[in-house]
Amino acid sequence: MKNRNKSFLRKAKYQEEVNHKFTQCLTCERKCKIERGKVGYCQTRKNVGGVIYSLVYGCIPTISKNPIEKKPLYHFFPGSKALTIGTYGCNFSCFWCQNHHISHPDQKISLRVYQEKEYLSPADFVKIAKEKKCQGTSISFNEPTLLFEYSLDIFKLAKENGLYNTYVSNGYMTEFILRDLIDSGLDAINIDIKGNQKMVRKYCGADVEKVWRNAKIIKESGIHVEITTLLIDGLNSNEEFIKAISERICKELGECTPYHLSRFFPHYKSSQKGFNRPTSVKILHKSYNIAKQSGLKFVYLGNLYEEKKINTVCPKCGKIAIRRDNFTAKGIRLDSNGNCSNCGFPIAITS
Repeated sequence: MKNRNKSFLRKAKYQEEVNHKFTQCLTCERKCKIERGKVGYCQTRKNVGGVIYSLVYGCIPTISKNPIEKKPLYHFFPGSKALTIGTYGCNFSCFWCQNHHISHPDQKISLRVYQEKEYLSPADFVKIAKEKKCQGTSISFNEPTLLFEYSLDIFKLAKENGLYNTYVSNGYMTEFILRDLIDSGLDAINIDIKGNQKMVRKYCGADVEKVWRNAKIIKESGIHVEITTLLIDGLNSNEEFIKAISERICKELGECTPYHLSRFFPHYKSSQKGFNRPTSVKILHKSYNIAKQSGLKFVYLGNLYEEKKINTVCPKCGKIAIRRDNFTAKGIRLDSNGNCSNCGFPIAITS
């Protein structure tokens, strides 16, 4: 399926010339002004003769068939499988990244891509998805926005073959990019709301308000959206933060928006920063209760694997609508309209 000696270069779709020396990348909200011959913050965009190119089109170092629940997307085609890919690079600087070997590789991405990796065409990707009997595609592992140009080609072919398309993202793409993804066939997205304005600015180098803006655009466009927060004890796990984010999800995205609270385990540079212990189970349960008390109907705990906190429970009658075992939907008790089969309450399932 993979062929050697294919070019990973593709002209970036959104860019703007600043002057003879710099061109501005409009892929994400960093909007890097990249000097000729240099790369942007994410290392995947390079100014070549005044024109910005993606260095990672079709560069797929990781590919696997995953349950859609692993994204996590609990209310989107439950029980289905998605062929999942990722590339190199990231536009955030999170010290806790569990996929840092590809998001922040030791070797420069331009050198790694050209020397080591092989090309996977969009057509071959979709072909593999069909062969593996997947119901959809997912771009994840690192920030999928960096595969934007590739995504557009994937989405089109996937739709032609009856597959859905999903993203697992930090939500920091520009509005140009987001609307293009929506128009091209994005069906669902899990957005990681990492913290409040101060925390995200300090540890990710980003403006979280742009992430909220994008989440609202996605919701208003009719695209399925779920939210995740990785709870890090001493950083973003206090009661005020959980209450604020939960109430904002309710207000801006709706009370039936699934909210995943995931347990932190030390990765990457976490120990160097003084965060060398997993988040306590007590904090996760407390955060779960706060999110529910704030009005959210569907709250889940991740990286904990307690069955009761990963099942979908009907808010009205209390019966289990979807039973899960780890990342697998084992029992789905919904009618043809996605409502609770016991009482008819709408469970907000997209399928």
